[in-house]
Amino acid sequence: MRLRLSRDVERPLREHIDELAMRGTGLLFVLSLATVFWWWQINPFLEAWLSSLPLGAAEGTISIYDPHGWMSTRWSMIALLALITTLPLAGQQLLSFTSEGLLPNEQKWLRFVTVGGVGVGLISAVLWWVWGYPRAIESAGTVSGVNGIGVQYDAVLLFEVGIGVSWWIFLSILSLIGLTMARFLSLMVSEPFDPFRLRVHGTILFLWWLACPSALEGTWLTLSVLLVLLPEVIIQWMPTPSLSSKAKAPHPILDAEGALHSRLFAMCHCEGACPSISHSATPKSLGWVENQALCLDPDARDALLDTVLRHRVNHLIISGCDGSPLPMEFRQSITTSNCKLSGLGWLDSNPSQKLREAELSEFTKTSID
Repeated sequence: MRLRLSRDVERPLREHIDELAMRGTGLLFVLSLATVFWWWQINPFLEAWLSSLPLGAAEGTISIYDPHGWMSTRWSMIALLALITTLPLAGQQLLSFTSEGLLPNEQKWLRFVTVGGVGVGLISAVLWWVWGYPRAIESAGTVSGVNGIGVQYDAVLLFEVGIGVSWWIFLSILSLIGLTMARFLSLMVSEPFDPFRLRVHGTILFLWWLACPSALEGTWLTLSVLLVLLPEVIIQWMPTPSLSSKAKAPHPILDAEGALHSRLFAMCHCEGACPSISHSATPKSLGWVENQALCLDPDARDALLDTVLRHRVNHLIISGCDGSPLPMEFRQSITTSNCKLSGLGWLDSNPSQKLREAELSEFTKTSID
């Protein structure tokens, strides 16, 4: 199956590889320049930040107990600052390289995640280091202080904790934005083990495993659980998806000849004129999505096409009509994806609730003429 979008341009594979290599080389060059710049400026930067802390005014409150660890921490800070400096350019290059070949909703998702994740992540990192972390250190010193005993701080641990929390905040924001846009664009369904949801969480947890410093190893599992739970809780209050928050993926059915049939039912309300059926009344093996008017909502059609391709649907059933009122481009895309398009015509026949349920039950059979 080959799906060609309207903005696609035929180019040899070699050109794509050369373009990727050129963009990657440019990013590595900029990253190298940023690394050299921060290696030159790291000592004044660290001294300025330490002197701004509430404990910085007291002479001798910060010590280095592990010179080798301090060298590693300095290079970690250099790498973090270089990555932050290069991040906007990396986001722009990513969006430019992937502008061709992605479905509309996939492109929107990537654009929102890249721009939103980079922007909010950079702002959050600045707020954490300038305001949040100094206040946390001040509060910890106040709570844990003991009369007559001086407090000494390890510079290595201070920066390791700060770097680790910075990565956790950035990954949390990236996960939240990614899941929110995937839900809004119907790139994932409400099922907890949706493949797209698992890919997002798996990627974020892998990055957190790589970025977590040794100072936070004892809390890695707790922070990992929060990294999964917090975005999932927050997205419940986010905008309603294009194809309903109750959308579910189809379960393939084997026919007598061993072929798989994956069927998806689109409950189109036709602006309230079409008889409807609830999500709970549909058979479990039949995929289900919902929209007010597919003919009038191009975003919903794009989301529906994404769903058909992602779940390899080979039969799409429309509730209110036979699919002919849908735009020609959409019907051609459905045909190109090896998916049959049919409709139930409820808008004209106005069947009873029992008859609607019986019609849908027919699509759970192993074969349909």
